[in-house]
Amino acid sequence: MMENKIKSINTQHIIDEMMGDFFFHQDPHLLKQEYRAFFDPSEVNQNMLKKYMVLFSNVRYAWQKTLKYKNYFENFYPPADKINEIEALNHHIHAYLEDMITLKNKIEVLFGKMKNDIKKVAVNKTDIDAFFKAGVEKTKKVFSGVSKHRDRHRHRGMRFFDNDLLKAENAQGSLQMLSIPVFDATLNKEYKPEIIAKFMKEKEESFVIAKKRWIEMARKNDAQTTGYLDAIFDGIRPSLYQFLNITPIHAIITTAENQQHAS
Repeated sequence: MMENKIKSINTQHIIDEMMGDFFFHQDPHLLKQEYRAFFDPSEVNQNMLKKYMVLFSNVRYAWQKTLKYKNYFENFYPPADKINEIEALNHHIHAYLEDMITLKNKIEVLFGKMKNDIKKVAVNKTDIDAFFKAGVEKTKKVFSGVSKHRDRHRHRGMRFFDNDLLKAENAQGSLQMLSIPVFDATLNKEYKPEIIAKFMKEKEESFVIAKKRWIEMARKNDAQTTGYLDAIFDGIRPSLYQFLNITPIHAIITTAENQQHAS
């Protein structure tokens, strides 16, 4: 993925700020009385506001889901007698790639809906087309690494393999073969401990390498997608708010407080 502006996922993200604005404009009675006097809810495009509440909720849900995978890669492994750790990591990897593509798709859907709606009221339609085209291209670039792993294999009916995890799986398969009675009966018993130790070492080391890589990849991607979403929503907020005829709540509060101080 690419370098971009990073905002800590522990602070309020702009998507939460915007959804908060949507929330209060949908139901102004939730806002304190002293603030309600500084905007007119009757001017709000409520039908479109509901539409964008759903679209933003979809993006936020998909994004938040991807943020869980660093923890999954690091900690989420069932008891070994139920599901072995190689199988668990493999499952996490494929689910992660799928959820990252889902996030990409949700962003692109949002861009498409916004472009069509804003063009209905915009004078500079050519500029709007160019802006959203650039947004879609940038989204493809940001998610190109994930798309390379996921889309290519899915479209060809193939499964994505992590090379180190595949080594661990092959070593594990070899160990299982060595335990088959018919196969064991033909083994050189003096050599058996050595070959078991070799496969055990290969299995454990390859798994650790794969696990560390995916933990680090998820960590970097978390920062990347968080920063990217921050940047694109910061860019689209003015035009979207103009279309919906809403005002940022923080601006309403600032106006109210300045009025109070003035009086």
